[in-house]
Amino acid sequence: MRRTHLVTALALATCAAPSALFAMGGGGGGYGGGFSSMRMPTKPDDYSAALKLIHQERYADAMPYLDKAVAQHPHNADILNYLGYTHRMVGDFPGSLAWYQKALTEDPRHKGAHEYLGELYLNMRDVASARAQLAELVRLCPDNCDERDTLTKSIDTYVAANPPAAMPATAATATAPITATPAASAAALPAAAPSAMTSAAQQATPAQTTPPLP
Repeated sequence: MRRTHLVTALALATCAAPSALFAMGGGGGGYGGGFSSMRMPTKPDDYSAALKLIHQERYADAMPYLDKAVAQHPHNADILNYLGYTHRMVGDFPGSLAWYQKALTEDPRHKGAHEYLGELYLNMRDVASARAQLAELVRLCPDNCDERDTLTKSIDTYVAANPPAAMPATAATATAPITATPAASAAALPAAAPSAMTSAAQQATPAQTTPPLP
């Protein structure tokens, strides 16, 4: 009897999972888009299968399912956002950037896409662009939100691990003689003048001769 109840519960959870996944907007950075204004797919198997693979960190395996899902719903910001995410996680930064930009074109207020795009810019060593995405999240959620908090920590961690390059020591020392040389030259001129005058005086003074002996 207990086993029968367990099987029944698992079956109900499996049936409910796809709708729950869509209701939460994708999760893990996909909260901002949602499907409320879009027509629900009758069989969200591809999208739910992709999410399961993403949660297992099988990003390359999730891509074909996301491709099928976006073919059915090309204007869905959540699917576009996850395509950007999976491409980023396999190292395809140009492809990831294109998907994130498409997601934000469909939904400029998609907080998950802004967060993930900021993290992509950090992968690309573009801190200024990452900060621009953080500024957008500050505007979208002034009272703070998970996406804003996560991107803030990511930027802080990146900056701490990659401090700005210090000025080379040779560059600082190379400029020092420029200001020191004129002062040294000015001080040298008066010192040279007495020796020159002494030489001239020696030439002008007649030599003293010993008087002849009687």
